[in-house]
Amino acid sequence: MNQQTITLTITCSDQTGLISAITGCIAESGGNILNLAQHTATDIDMFFCRISFAVGADFKNTNFTSRFEPIAEKFSMDWKLYNNSEKKRVALLVSKTSHCLYEILLKHADGELDCEIPVIISNHPDLAHIATAFHIPFYQVDTGKGKEAYEADLQGILEKYKTDLVVLARYMQVMSGQFCKRWEGRIINIHHGFLPAFKGARPYHQAWQKGVKIIGATGHFATEDLDQGPIIFQDVIPVADTCSVDEFIRMGKDVERRVLVEAVRRYLRHSIFLHDGRTFVIE
Repeated sequence: MNQQTITLTITCSDQTGLISAITGCIAESGGNILNLAQHTATDIDMFFCRISFAVGADFKNTNFTSRFEPIAEKFSMDWKLYNNSEKKRVALLVSKTSHCLYEILLKHADGELDCEIPVIISNHPDLAHIATAFHIPFYQVDTGKGKEAYEADLQGILEKYKTDLVVLARYMQVMSGQFCKRWEGRIINIHHGFLPAFKGARPYHQAWQKGVKIIGATGHFATEDLDQGPIIFQDVIPVADTCSVDEFIRMGKDVERRVLVEAVRRYLRHSIFLHDGRTFVIE
């Protein structure tokens, strides 16, 4: 029998009987649990759970929903159900720097990112040849016409390609608060610094001036507060005091690549839980 895989995510206050009620409903619906990851944040008494389960080809979301809704109501759950055969559509926004774009495209080509990439958008023409090489439509937006007008153009492209997630792969433009709110929880940025330190422009220069012993990168949700959105993933590497700023930049590219791919991967796996302005990654 053909099977499909479903992912269920749940957030609620911690209570007795949660796991029993959730897994019982899945079993009664004919589901076979493949992975169950849960965490109780004792500091705030919140329960987070991500469950993947296999079901038959005849599984219907509506049937499961009718079974699960009374349980969700009883425990005051915030929950979502995903059919993993329905791939997210990811738009990549870039400027002139190519390393993060290449990494996303190569990982996607290798099957490590389970999504579709229907469009690449830039405020410069420099990376159009990469889009051509990967047979992906490329659009250049004109930022010179003003933020409101150019973001309207950008929004039109994203809607045309039925975008689910926007990835700022070293897109060197500050997005407006309105745009960030429209895409809240669906726009990931790679910052070439270990946040919350060294926000804004030229973070490697800032880090060098401070004499840091490690440099890092941060994958986070973009919000109207520049470089202050909820953090998804971070990584660092050690640097010597003899390193120049140019060496920081060269070494940092490898960290940026890893961090952005990991942030996107976690999003696509439905592993990220947002609560009161911070993330909990449950895998």
